[in-house]
Parts: sequence; structure tokens; C-alpha cells
Amino acid sequence: MLLHPFPMDASFWGPMWRELAADVTLLTPEFPGFGAEPLAGSPSIEAFADDVADAIRAEEAGPATVVGLSLGGYVALAIAVRHPDVVASLVLANTRAEAEDDAGQRGREAAIDTIRIDGLDTFLATLLPRLLGPDASPEAWEAADASAGGQDPDAVCSALEALRDRPDRRGDLAAIAVPTIVVAGADDAVTPLESARALAAGIPGATLEVIESAGHLSALERPAAFAAVVAAALGGESGG
Repeated sequence: MLLHPFPMDASFWGPMWRELAADVTLLTPEFPGFGAEPLAGSPSIEAFADDVADAIRAEEAGPATVVGLSLGGYVALAIAVRHPDVVASLVLANTRAEAEDDAGQRGREAAIDTIRIDGLDTFLATLLPRLLGPDASPEAWEAADASAGGQDPDAVCSALEALRDRPDRRGDLAAIAVPTIVVAGADDAVTPLESARALAAGIPGATLEVIESAGHLSALERPAAFAAVVAAALGGESGG
């Protein structure tokens, strides 16, 4: 189960299909309003977690390896806390356990204002350079821009509200009892390495993998390295 980052859709995982799909069944749901998923109600991290857990149960194939990056990582954590029965293992990439602090909440509000007043393109012009590391390839830039630029501005604003209001999960980490790998990009300007270290330290038995020459969108920037982490979480090997 691959859970995409903000502000992108399931197309973000295109490189993972090339790296992993020959060996495992990949499910790539979308956050409400993103990609082909309709925007309904007031999206939240918890509501999306509940929907993904229902989708895993509907597969009737047992617990899944849940991989979440950034926004998807917050959702993956919520699934592990709210629905531990559907999780076999976790990969938490470029994410953190802390709630948004006051400065972060103000930043989300400012982003919503930018989108509503100046448009999504203006917001993305500032955001994308922060998401991608300095060594990101032109192909990674093109894929990120295409995925983010095609989203509904209302959905992006709703997701910003969900990110702004997400709960603090630090008190839940000690109860996570499945094998967990925390992934950090060495050049991540959005989720600093110290947050990844704290997340890994809080989950019993968790390991930390740092992907060199990767920013916040590590799976897009370094797909082979990221796929190797997912393969380790699956307990097998993948091509690439």
C-alpha cells in the first residue's frame, strides 16, 4: 500500500511500479480530491487512514506493508495506531510524528491564502524547490511538476487544512509493534533528519535509512534506493 505525498496523486509512484510491481501487488489510493478521487466532506488524516484500512481489508489478503511518504506518512502512522490489524510492516518516509507547531500552522494558512488569491501555480513555484533536493534530475522535476500542477486547488487547500490540524502521534509510537523502517532524505529541507531520528527512536525496533542525494520526495528522486527499502520491509528482494 503506497500512500502519496502532498500535493501529488498516485502518479507519484510511477517509478515504484517499474521497480516493484513485478514482485508484489501494489495499491496506490489517492487522498480525497487528488487524482481521480472526488473531494467529499472535510478531509482529515484520520478519515483517510480509515478509508485505506477498509481498502486493505477488502483485498482479503491479510495485513499489508504500508508505505507512506510525507502526507502519506502521517496517514500510515494513523493506520498503524487506529487499525493495527491491517499492518504487517511500515515504511515511514520523509515524515514526522509531531503535530504542526504554531509557525507551521501559520504557514499552512498562508499557503491556503496564496492558492485562493494568487492561484495554485504561484504556490507551487515556491513549494516545489523546497520539496526536491539539489541533485534531483530533470525527470524528477518534470514528474513532480506534472503531478502537483494537475491538482484541484480546492483539494490542495483541504489537504493543507488536514496537515495543519493533524494530531501529535509521539505518544502513540511506543505501541507500534510491527517492523518499521523510517526513511529520510539526506537533503530534505522540509522534514529535517533530526525529526526522522526522533521518529525511529520512538518506535520499538525501528531502523532509520538515510537516502543520499535525496530531498523530501525521496521515492521520486532516488527510486532504486527507495525500492530497496520497501523490498527490505517486505522481507524480499526487488529488481532495480
